[in-house]
Amino acid sequence: MQILNAFTVDLEDWFQGLTSTNPLVEQWPRFESRVVPATHRLLNILAEHHVQATFFVLGYVADQYPALIEQIRAAGHELGVHGYFHRFVYRLTPAEFAQELERGLQAVERITGERPVGHRAPYFSVNARTPWLFEVLQGQGLLYDSSFFPTRNMLYGFPEAPRFPHRPAGQTLVEFPVSTVRWGGLTWPMAGGFYLRSWPYSLTRWGIKQLNCQGQPAIMYIHPWELDLGQTYRQVTLRERITHYHGRRGLAEKLDRLFSDFRFGSLSRLLELAASGAGELKVGRL
Repeated sequence: MQILNAFTVDLEDWFQGLTSTNPLVEQWPRFESRVVPATHRLLNILAEHHVQATFFVLGYVADQYPALIEQIRAAGHELGVHGYFHRFVYRLTPAEFAQELERGLQAVERITGERPVGHRAPYFSVNARTPWLFEVLQGQGLLYDSSFFPTRNMLYGFPEAPRFPHRPAGQTLVEFPVSTVRWGGLTWPMAGGFYLRSWPYSLTRWGIKQLNCQGQPAIMYIHPWELDLGQTYRQVTLRERITHYHGRRGLAEKLDRLFSDFRFGSLSRLLELAASGAGELKVGRL
């Protein structure tokens, strides 16, 4: 049987991810929200391939669209938390992060009656400057995090971080880093998002096979807005035009191939398999 990989979704609207519109919280109601139809398209693709994913929900989106959260849960997907206002964690104090986290957790819990057990930092903004993160997460009862991006780009990255699932020193929760591959002595991103949209699918397939041959699951991610071909916003930087718009047209086809070629489930399912010893995943401790 194929190894089980994890498919994750950062549930946010397009203007919450753009770095130019992200800080303009007071203007967010003026932007055209497209998160509901974009997420419905993703849900249809997941249902077609019988994939249950982990949706890291932005608290603001949960408060604005509770019916969408109910639909995601009713489809059998796991709900995690993605903060509330999509703020860079490394720009927050521990107290500010704790407040963001609690507000996001409450937004989801008000809808489902259940508290999420998984967290992902907006922009993968966890690095060596945020060692206090795990104490805050554990204090709120979370069981795992998926915020490490073990490479570097202009916005985020933690190149010193371990590449595979592990328990950080002194912690009981599990960190699921998003996937990277080693080639030519370097660590390359391949986990989804811009990289899945931009790279030929053959490279993504090769990367996942490399990880699975090492007994490691691929931890993939996507944003619903990446499937939205109708959304436009003219006031973007050159970088944003590339990172947020390039490759959208071919993404649905790549997802069809991805889900046909590999097994995918939620992060909580990977955690269960690791805890029971019944699965392929072996979580180490640093």
